[in-house]
Amino acid sequence: MEMRSTPNQKYEITDIAHESYPFLHRIRAKKDIGSQVKAGDPGGFVEGGSNLSSEPGDDAWLFDDAIAAGGAYVDQGSCLRGNAVACDSAYVSRGSVLSGNARVEDNAYLRGAVMTGDTLASGFARLIQTPDRQGTPLLSGHCHVYGYVRGDVRITGSAVILPGEEICNDTRDTFVLTGKGRSVIRGSDRETLLPKGAVSAREKKTKDRGRAR
Repeated sequence: MEMRSTPNQKYEITDIAHESYPFLHRIRAKKDIGSQVKAGDPGGFVEGGSNLSSEPGDDAWLFDDAIAAGGAYVDQGSCLRGNAVACDSAYVSRGSVLSGNARVEDNAYLRGAVMTGDTLASGFARLIQTPDRQGTPLLSGHCHVYGYVRGDVRITGSAVILPGEEICNDTRDTFVLTGKGRSVIRGSDRETLLPKGAVSAREKKTKDRGRAR
């Protein structure tokens, strides 16, 4: 198997071309990466070395037949699985996860978000995690996002977030948006009255997580 020149010690770009897009080539790990990738393991497809972080301590990776192409960039522990695609000038960062047929395109930016199914983040979409509130945007089904989403927000079904629309959840609840409506999920501890100064189990968990980051 011939290798294309890749000036990094993390992965190499092989001559195995994608069946439908011959300008994309499969990568292969040069060393163990994180806990799931071993040296010699094949990865997904890239257009070049500028699509996936080559930093030695960064375990960002493309699994299965996932693609990072064009000016898209994947880093900081993020991963693409299945047939997920990051293309154009999309930026996937801070532990974001794409799986299934999820697609990030144009100038979309993901920071700690999760996309599954046939979801799409397009245009100038922003999907932002708020670790201090345990708030991770989660897209599933075949929803499309073109606007700004932050915090613990679940978007599913045929829901569409239009350009200029902002869904910002800075609360301790979970916002749910579907193609049929919107709802809220509240933890059972939210209904319990606590003495002044007391911290609920969920608040303590989110604060600890925030400090860890």
